[in-house]
Amino acid sequence: MFTNKSYYFLCTPLYSWDGKKLRWDRKMHKQWRGIVNQLENSGLKIVVALRDLPQNRSGNWLRKKEFELIKKAKGVIVLLGNTPGIYAESGYAKGLGKPLYGIRTGHLKDLGEKVQKWIESIYTKVFDDTESLAYFLS
Repeated sequence: MFTNKSYYFLCTPLYSWDGKKLRWDRKMHKQWRGIVNQLENSGLKIVVALRDLPQNRSGNWLRKKEFELIKKAKGVIVLLGNTPGIYAESGYAKGLGKPLYGIRTGHLKDLGEKVQKWIESIYTKVFDDTESLAYFLS
């Protein structure tokens, strides 16, 4: 499928934490699709597990494939917010020494300045918008 480091892996948040439980986040789902379109239109190859892997497989199979894709990627892009799963993927990528690029979302800003700074501290670079990230990576 994707065998060389010619692509960036995008961690896709699916759920948001509302303080009590995780809930499906339609707005975030739409947002990552727009970000992928912008990045690909700038000439970058983006791999998204939710889009590029068969979703009818088991959770364990998908997690294993995601980690394989991260391992082979040139770097990892993360939509920063309040979704726990993206931070597991980020930690794995960080452990591999992959560059991590974050894009701030409204959900991140909702967490407060101290938490926001702590989250952002593990990323190679954090951007306020997709255009700045695309320019930086091109």
